[in-house]
Amino acid sequence: MKLCEMAQEYRVNVALLELRIKQLQAAQKRTRQPEVRYRLKQRAKFLQTLINESRQTVFLMEHYHDHSEEGDAHADCRAV
Repeated sequence: MKLCEMAQEYRVNVALLELRIKQLQAAQKRTRQPEVRYRLKQRAKFLQTLINESRQTVFLMEHYHDHSEEGDAHADCRAV
C-alpha cells in the first residue's frame, strides 16, 4: 500500500470520527442527566484528539517525499 493510499484511508476514518462526534453532541443535547452529558462530552473530546492526530499523520504521509530528489513526483497522491 502506498503512502497516498494510507493517507486516504486515514481521511475516511477522520470523516467517520467527525460524524460520531456530531452524534455524541446531539445525544448530549438530548440528555438531562449531568453524568451522562459529562461522559458524552469526554468521549467527543477523546475522539477529537484522535482526529487531530490522524490529520497530522495524513499531512506527514502526503508530504513524506517533498524533499526527495524526485521533486514533486508524488503530488498526484495528495488529496485535494
